[in-house]
Amino acid sequence: MKYLELVEKLQKENQGYIVIIKNGIFFIAIGKDAIVLNEELELKLTCMKRGMCKVGFQAKTLEKYITKLEESNKSFIIYTYDKELEKEEQIYKYEGEKVKEQRMCKDCNNCTSKKETEDEIIERVKKLGATNR
Repeated sequence: MKYLELVEKLQKENQGYIVIIKNGIFFIAIGKDAIVLNEELELKLTCMKRGMCKVGFQAKTLEKYITKLEESNKSFIIYTYDKELEKEEQIYKYEGEKVKEQRMCKDCNNCTSKKETEDEIIERVKKLGATNR
């Protein structure tokens, strides 16, 4: 299972919770969970893919962010994932206020880290070509 598919599965299974899952040396949240973490903890939003935000923090700062999340009183669950075993493990769960956010993206049009699609690149090059004639 791909990382994105895993996170989406865990989000469906844990509605009302912020789902955070370890990916390499970072803990990542995507979509609605990323928006909540951006608004509550001021974590910087970046694009996971077009129309889907993500945030993350280094694994070595996990306890700091657990404390901040508990202070915000938002329900959250933290997972690790073993790629070899293809198995996730819940390592921490906090019962607080249920999260109601539904947006997957805060504002893609103004995102400075959004990736251009092939169509956007072609349109940009067409415009450049038209001005050079």
